[in-house]
Amino acid sequence: MDALPISLLILGLLIIVLDMMVTAFITPIGVAFAVLGLLLGFNRGFPESFVVSLVAAVISYMVIGRYIKRNVQDVGKLKYTFELKGKKGKVVEVGKEHYLVELEGDKWIALSEDRLKIGDTVKVINVDGVKLIVRKV
Repeated sequence: MDALPISLLILGLLIIVLDMMVTAFITPIGVAFAVLGLLLGFNRGFPESFVVSLVAAVISYMVIGRYIKRNVQDVGKLKYTFELKGKKGKVVEVGKEHYLVELEGDKWIALSEDRLKIGDTVKVINVDGVKLIVRKV
């Protein structure tokens, strides 16, 4: 048996196993490689094997996609940090270098040039990644 079919089969199985460990959706690619390797290993022609492996990939995409979609629940509207500029919140915790601010029901790490204490009302003046830059109101 040639090395190519065995390599494709092993690569396909490794991709499928890898997809079980990470949050990527690459199983159909692994299925395509595995089926292509198996068919080439049984001396099928390349064009025929390629088409069958693509069909297997599409079928696995539909089956696995339907399974994943059924088990995923929507947790509500995502909040984008750029929408928080100008909003007001309250300081709920004071740390050494940052504050914890409750804003619209969520707690955010905040930085401020002002000296803040628990209960102070703050306004978001900027956003730095996932940290809020706030000023005392």
